[in-house]
Amino acid sequence: MINETTLRVRYSETDQMGVVYYANYLVWMEVGRTNLIRECGITYKELESKGYILPVVYVVGKYLKPSYYDDEIIVQSALMEATLTKIRIGYKIYRTSENGRELVFVGLTDLVFMDAKSGKVVKMPEFFREAVKISETEEYKSFVEDVKRTLKV
Repeated sequence: MINETTLRVRYSETDQMGVVYYANYLVWMEVGRTNLIRECGITYKELESKGYILPVVYVVGKYLKPSYYDDEIIVQSALMEATLTKIRIGYKIYRTSENGRELVFVGLTDLVFMDAKSGKVVKMPEFFREAVKISETEEYKSFVEDVKRTLKV
C-alpha cells in the first residue's frame, strides 16, 4: 500500500527566500508515516497504550528540487521492509505544478519497536504485523525501486 497525504506549504515552513527549509521534509515524512500506519488500522496512540514506542533510528533523504511557499505537496509513504524488530518506510515527496507532479525529495526511515517502560528493543507485536502488509502491486514495486535507486540503498 502507498499512502498519499496532501499538504500545503505554510509561510512558517520557508526561509527568507520563500524556499522550504530542509528540516520540514522530515516533518512531512512523519506526517506521511503516521497516516500510512493509520490507514492500516493502527494509531500511534494505540501502539503506545499497549506499551510500545516506535522511534526513528535511521533517516536518509535526497533533495532533488526546491519547494516554495503555498505549493501543494503530496507525500507518498510505503512500508518497504519489516523484520522481527524493525520497519523501513520509504517516502517520495512531490510538489504539484501546472505540469503535474514534480518529485522534489526521496527518503526513508528505519524504526524499531521498543518496550515503552524498559526502553529495550522488542519484537514487532503480532497485532501490528497482521495489520501492515507489504504490497505486491506493480505500482508498489516501482515505488520501492525508485527509492532504492535514488538513495543508493
